[in-house]
Amino acid sequence: MTLIRSHRLARLIAVFLAIVVVIAVAPGPMIPVQAAGAATTVLLFPAVDESGSEIAGLAEMVTNRLQIALGGIEGLEVAEFHRSSPLVRRAKSEGQLLATHMQAGPGNLPAAIEAAHILGMDGIVVATIKSVAVHNSPRYLTVTLSGAYFKVEPNYDQATGQARKVLQPEKSFTVVGASRLRADYTGSDRPLVREAIDDAASKFAQVMAGTPVNELTTKPIQSKRESKWKWLGPLLILGVAAAIIGSSGGEDGGPAPGAAPPVPDHLTVEDYGIILYWDPPPPTDLTLLSYQIQRSVNGSPYMNVSGGSCGVGCTHWTDFDVAAGNIYRYRIRAIYSSSQTSEWREFNAVNFTGE
Repeated sequence: MTLIRSHRLARLIAVFLAIVVVIAVAPGPMIPVQAAGAATTVLLFPAVDESGSEIAGLAEMVTNRLQIALGGIEGLEVAEFHRSSPLVRRAKSEGQLLATHMQAGPGNLPAAIEAAHILGMDGIVVATIKSVAVHNSPRYLTVTLSGAYFKVEPNYDQATGQARKVLQPEKSFTVVGASRLRADYTGSDRPLVREAIDDAASKFAQVMAGTPVNELTTKPIQSKRESKWKWLGPLLILGVAAAIIGSSGGEDGGPAPGAAPPVPDHLTVEDYGIILYWDPPPPTDLTLLSYQIQRSVNGSPYMNVSGGSCGVGCTHWTDFDVAAGNIYRYRIRAIYSSSQTSEWREFNAVNFTGE
């Protein structure tokens, strides 16, 4: 019996290592690349907080995580409707977007449809934070999001140049995100909020990608993991190392020829975090996939930051994991197909006061 178990374990290890080797030598990235043809473009509007929880920056956190999650859907290009985004600023300066359009969102869907039509988008996504609940014994937190996706063309009247009086959503749903269970926890709820938002945004994206809501579990994740799979840890490390060694481009090899970098614009400091704004790189022959952001704290070396990446339609990103009294510096680069990267571009340093 012991011999049989050993053979099975050896076979599992062999299969896993074979997969790692394939990943390491594969010429393309693991993120699906959009095939030739136009992707579906959607305009994501800032989430509206109706939870009454008074959590600082909750709507901004949800919007940020939704953009990242939706940006991971193959064939979907997501742009956020934000006053400071280059897309919106350009349309506003050219007189295409009116003052009424700037109030578009979940509370003004006709204006949202009209704004999306003006910007040449295929659809709009809106989200509302319905509730935030803290549970005890063990402690965990849940965030309830309602969402809707509207196609622009069937909801826009070409004859009148306005949104139709009755709007028909393509999808309308509610998801619940949960943090991990924490027994005897007495610390801040902030980590629980982030985990619940990440879970809710992931489920939101799954529904948008076609997963039925009733197939998504609302149960919180257990903090403890089964120890029988601990042997996978060293193999995962080997796999990651092999993938890094086998990938082309990247920071070690320097920026790839023709990989244009994004252009940092400015950053703003809010009481809940630091928001970075940038302009997309100029068009090249390469396929832009995403952006990568790194952070330096009080002069330390640049390091990756949690959630420090977003899709091709992203033009701003918020760092919520900041503490008062620290000086933060950020840099950004573009990630293209075949793991090709641009050079880094830096933002100005900023002192976060937390006020």
